[in-house]
Amino acid sequence: MTQAQSASRAVLRMNQGDASEARIYYCAHFVAEALGYFEANDLSVTFTTTQSGGHTIQGGQIPAVLSGEADLTIGGPMVTMKNYEDGGPALVSFCAAVERNPWVLASGKQTEALTIADLRGKRVIDVGNVGTASLCFRWLLRTHGLSEQDVDVIAGSGSQEQDFRDVASGTVDYALHSLHALAPSITSGQLFLACDLAGPTQPVPWSAYIARPDVVATRRKDFVAFTSAIGKALDWVRSQPASEIATVVAPYYPDYPLEALTVAIEGYQRAEVFATSTAIAKSDFDHFAAILRQSGWLERDVPYEMLVDTSLTSQSHDARHATEKR
Repeated sequence: MTQAQSASRAVLRMNQGDASEARIYYCAHFVAEALGYFEANDLSVTFTTTQSGGHTIQGGQIPAVLSGEADLTIGGPMVTMKNYEDGGPALVSFCAAVERNPWVLASGKQTEALTIADLRGKRVIDVGNVGTASLCFRWLLRTHGLSEQDVDVIAGSGSQEQDFRDVASGTVDYALHSLHALAPSITSGQLFLACDLAGPTQPVPWSAYIARPDVVATRRKDFVAFTSAIGKALDWVRSQPASEIATVVAPYYPDYPLEALTVAIEGYQRAEVFATSTAIAKSDFDHFAAILRQSGWLERDVPYEMLVDTSLTSQSHDARHATEKR
């Protein structure tokens, strides 16, 4: 592509949040960038970050989208649900990224497959203290008939290394965290994967690409092109060996061991974490909202039709096939 052609491409600015948000299960946009899927759709995506994280409308990457500093971001639709309930500015999830719970439990010794019911009488340290994961884990305990007295859930100390050492030594039975965070310790033999929480939680729109609806409407062609590229990237991620995917995205995780990257991707493939469609299913959205209501995050129902835009998916599907036929 010539310099003039490159300059003529539309540009979307994507804020990824702070460094902690660059998790492996968010790799679809890196795949789309690395394999030229954005470029094939005459689109250029610039990636920016924030200086601080956050799990509410006031923190993390959402303010950049609301202010117009960024055109889109990636994050949890739980934030858009809460924002709607609080009467905040309009936001919409328009493209799925992660459709299952990517958090897992790890132990200090290799054991047989663990179930939620097996946690009775155990100590679990919530290493990341991440809102969505913590709420969903406690919801899982309740749905399996386990109370706070049955399972001792301990807040992370703030030192991931120390928390992992406590689990490895047996001081604590299990670590609750994302496979992204745990994979290096698993590959080193310090910890062992006990179970993933994707299956027990069932499909939920854990993470999605989010934007202001007025920006989507104004730049619809560009957002269709983006959704098309992400759809192709997700298809590729679900169909390729984890080792191949790890090689492609490794430059975007420069301080992350390649072996651990492969293990994490393979685990997420096995748990079917990566979205199978760019459209967010209403049944998944409603299930997620129900979990958040039962967990006390939400006080009332939230409308799928106002918070999710699936219209870009059908257009992006047509665009993808048109690109493939060139």
